[in-house]
Amino acid sequence: MQFRARFIANLIQFARQQGASVTELTAITGLPLEDLNTDDLFFPAGIYNEVVETAVRQTGNSQLGLHLGDHLSLSAAGLIVQIVQSSQTVKEGIQYMVEYANLGCQAMPFVLTETPDNWELALIPNPIWVGQSPEAVRQTMDGSVLFTLREFHTLTRQKYAPIKIHFNYARPVRFREYEELLQCPVYWSMEYTAIYLEKSQVEEPVVTSDYRLLQVLNQYAQEKLLAMHPDSTDFAHQVKQSILNLVKPEFPTIERVASTLNISVRSLQRKLKEEGYTYQSLLEELKKQFAQDYLKNRNLSIKEIAYLLDYSEPSSFIRSFKRWTGHSPERFRKLQQVF
Repeated sequence: MQFRARFIANLIQFARQQGASVTELTAITGLPLEDLNTDDLFFPAGIYNEVVETAVRQTGNSQLGLHLGDHLSLSAAGLIVQIVQSSQTVKEGIQYMVEYANLGCQAMPFVLTETPDNWELALIPNPIWVGQSPEAVRQTMDGSVLFTLREFHTLTRQKYAPIKIHFNYARPVRFREYEELLQCPVYWSMEYTAIYLEKSQVEEPVVTSDYRLLQVLNQYAQEKLLAMHPDSTDFAHQVKQSILNLVKPEFPTIERVASTLNISVRSLQRKLKEEGYTYQSLLEELKKQFAQDYLKNRNLSIKEIAYLLDYSEPSSFIRSFKRWTGHSPERFRKLQQVF
């Protein structure tokens, strides 16, 4: 998981206005503030998490992410916002935003789903990241929801508000701030975080639409994505990315992934077989990776990790982990302490 340095710079600058120490925050990154404003510079999750957690602690602002989302200029998202604002309709803009989510935050992609009554724009954080720093995830999610809502207001010329917004955590003490800033019904402790939009609203034309510019920006974004993931043309990689995007925390069925990729289940199985994989083997590979990362967090019990990996019983997880690594989860955790 990688996080854009430019976003970290924006966070540090905003935290400074609320009393945080720029010196201490930039020391976490190892770079001066001016060097963080570089387009193609990224930091690993550990550094990003520490910056967020330290900024929240130093400012004493438990809603720092929400306020940052309200404060940031829309231009801070760079290429993604340019593409969205050049799209022909609001829906097309949102679809591009979902497609290029990795250009902004690789650890929390968007998932757009049409329901019988509306469009659902869900934010699905990487489960490994959730295990590392729930605080950094919540702050980033709050900021992303408000920033996305501001972009929606811009595209629709302030005419519309979402039907509702769901958050997947308990109602905070200062919940009124969310209602004031989001200006729509807000629901807490839901299965996952999502923005719900009227179908008629997302069919609206975008007043800043520019087809020629959109083609240029779209090509540039494709090139940047390929540079970030040189193997992303492999079908197995696309399937794994879809699985990651759909984890809630249960892993998606093959039917759900096939639907997201707009192909039949049989075609998905055939294409994976051509590359030497099965859907189950990809799931196992991801679960093994998640399990090893979760076990590094000693605050998570074996039972909790089993739940996060979609096992009905800890014993089933333990058997799988032994098959993957030759060690029990507890033994693996002890070995990590040694090395």
